[in-house]
Amino acid sequence: MGILNLYVGDKMRLSIINKDLLLNEIDIVRKKMNQEKDPRRKIYYYSGLFAIMERIYNIEYDPQLVIMHLVFNSSYNAINTRITLMLSGDVTVQLPDDFFDNLDKLLEQIYEKINNEEDTYSILEKIACLAYSTSGNGYYQIQKGVNVFFL
Repeated sequence: MGILNLYVGDKMRLSIINKDLLLNEIDIVRKKMNQEKDPRRKIYYYSGLFAIMERIYNIEYDPQLVIMHLVFNSSYNAINTRITLMLSGDVTVQLPDDFFDNLDKLLEQIYEKINNEEDTYSILEKIACLAYSTSGNGYYQIQKGVNVFFL
């Protein structure tokens, strides 16, 4: 049995200190993002999440936290790229008006999953799909009527 088989569907195995550190950071990031109007500043605060995840798994390794870091890092990069393109005048792909509201709801959901020591993969999938909606292909799928994101 490989290491990946041991962890599939498991909850994160973090100490109380690191779990609280992660939850506190999610709470701070949500508050800061909700205070901002500028999408560049919103995504700036969002970047704090994958940073704290990396710091924690460097001290206390957990495979689910590694996956979480990858999803948050890649979603940050996708969203940041779209915002940068939009601000440079490329309006081919637009963020929906409720984009950051949906992202906030997902952060609230992942907070609850971590707090309740439940598996986070279903929320990570939704974050990945929301980030995908910012890509050219994701936006094209939406234009065709495909529901690429759902809460």
